[in-house]
Amino acid sequence: MANTRKMINPEGPTVGAPAEPGSAFGGITFRELEVLRAVITEGKTTAAAHRLGISQPAVSRAIAQLEARLNRQLFLRHGNRIEPTSEGLAFNEQIEPIFTTLASLQATAAESPNSRRLRITAPPTLAHRLVTRLIAGFLKENPDTSVHLEIGMSLTVTAAVADENADLGIGDIRVQHDGLRLYPFRRAFAHAAIPVDHPLANRQEIVPRDLEGESFIALTRRFHQRNVYDRIFLENGVERNMRAEVATSISVCELVREGMGIGLVNPFPVTLRTFEGVVFRPFRPSVEYLTYFFTPARTVSPIAQSFIEYARRAVPADAYSQPA
Repeated sequence: MANTRKMINPEGPTVGAPAEPGSAFGGITFRELEVLRAVITEGKTTAAAHRLGISQPAVSRAIAQLEARLNRQLFLRHGNRIEPTSEGLAFNEQIEPIFTTLASLQATAAESPNSRRLRITAPPTLAHRLVTRLIAGFLKENPDTSVHLEIGMSLTVTAAVADENADLGIGDIRVQHDGLRLYPFRRAFAHAAIPVDHPLANRQEIVPRDLEGESFIALTRRFHQRNVYDRIFLENGVERNMRAEVATSISVCELVREGMGIGLVNPFPVTLRTFEGVVFRPFRPSVEYLTYFFTPARTVSPIAQSFIEYARRAVPADAYSQPA
């Protein structure tokens, strides 16, 4: 007798079909996944039922069926309250790409055939200090265009573009990926961000020994440049007073402005907008930053290419950066 498996059915019931090697769903219905996601998001079965337009008993039944199919306890019940277990949260995280893809397909289907839509992804500092301004100017020049901007960590940004979930990304991390095509945009060199009333603000440049014993605001260790800076200070025998570690250059500058210490940052694009209370001085030895646009290697959309060309026109070289 032929081996069979049950396939996902968006309406709820499962249907028999020939088995495929590595089948993972084991008869789970799409409705059960929707219910799981809704209950975790809403926190109550009644609210999840209202959101999905079904009854509360139907929600409870779907959860029980899903737990039986997976042989896992996805929720803990406390009277009228329900909360996800660690396994429930983990499984919900696993299925999230299904709903992300579905939402993307629905958005694409809803677009006019003549519309032009650009999906951009960027890390926080570049997004807030540069990309939003570029988007505004680009939309004024291209009124038939719409833009979707996602903000995430640098590695998330590159992964989204390589997987073709975004048309265009921007970042200043050193990345080598067969799924990416890189377009050099700006070159800059590290500057010290210093409170305007600090004695070092009068220096023309900053060297490691100037920061001996100084309160220091550092980027977290997941950044390549953090390791470069640590090596420079170690080689020069300089010890800093590490007051804080943060994940963005904007956060470094905000803490510097509050007088919490001195930090080293990529001045592009931080200095494109005035940062009152902070001065920027070149740091020696030089630490180079290269900012790139990147697109999927396989397909480069015309609208992404147009945005890159617009950005190169719209952002002039300044005292802190130059074309890469």
